[in-house]
Amino acid sequence: MYAEAHKSIDVDVFKQILTNEFFPESKSETNETNLQLIQRLNLIEMRLPGLDLDLKKTALKIEHQQFGFKKKSDFKIEFKSEIIDNETILYLISVCIYELQDEIKKLPIPHCEKGNKLRILMGDAFERLKVKTQNILHYSDNDEQIIHYAKKNIQVSLQNCHNARQLLVKIQKTKNQDAIVLVFMANVFMINVVSYLFKTFSNFHTDYNSEKVRQKALLFDVMDLDLMMEPKVEYQTKTADEKTDEAETACSEVKIKWNMPVTSLISMIYDFQHTELDDKSKAIEVSNKDVQTFLNQCFVDKNGKPINKATVKTALCESRDDKRAKGRHRIDISRFLS
Repeated sequence: MYAEAHKSIDVDVFKQILTNEFFPESKSETNETNLQLIQRLNLIEMRLPGLDLDLKKTALKIEHQQFGFKKKSDFKIEFKSEIIDNETILYLISVCIYELQDEIKKLPIPHCEKGNKLRILMGDAFERLKVKTQNILHYSDNDEQIIHYAKKNIQVSLQNCHNARQLLVKIQKTKNQDAIVLVFMANVFMINVVSYLFKTFSNFHTDYNSEKVRQKALLFDVMDLDLMMEPKVEYQTKTADEKTDEAETACSEVKIKWNMPVTSLISMIYDFQHTELDDKSKAIEVSNKDVQTFLNQCFVDKNGKPINKATVKTALCESRDDKRAKGRHRIDISRFLS
């Protein structure tokens, strides 16, 4: 009923990930969810002779670890009858995503949607590989089967490392730093897969540590460190919108809690904007748009919520005195002007 597990090339899934739509040279895009992507990558199809199978008993016989599932509840089964071929097709479909349990050092943190999907896909594939390798170690009939599995999967993993390095060489020529980070992350994963396989099957060969060092050295040789590590520098004059974006970024790191009425704060700024000093200059010279950004990014109200930009905009309008603080809630700025 089942293919012999020790003949499986379980690291092929990483090759599929390396050549799919997540990499910059691919022209295809996907709107699939993370789970749908994982279901597509890990779909198991089994063809069984006959049409009159006891489907319930058949499902119970499935050795789920062989296919990378940690438990039976992690997948669903769909059946399809092929009348012409007198076969029943079983599809094992993942219903969950496995989160990577190991911490991979030096792995860059993705800051784009493609990067996050790639990290999730590779982490899930790594966890499934662990299940499959442990199944090989525990349930193989003899050492020859284990050696056969280890040799084949390590060989393909080393080829995956080579392909990932070549992809990095190619992408570095584009000088697209976001794309470079994406491919570098894939290289780090590939090296860790190789290291895991060497360590897992260390009883059947030696020097697994030296192989990891060798793979890291090969990666280092092809890396354009100046391109990967040099920060982006813009020498041209920045537009007003770019300056506003920089101000928003800087302010977003600071949060001041204003426990008094929000209108008191806005009204105080309004009063400073409209107060004329002896030299005819205003006490505060700032655009209403910048005030909106500043208060929204740097202040929160007594409930911990950011101050609404629309509230600030309305209260700063000269015609909307009704939206500014009154009486004891109005901060007296005259003391600062004497």
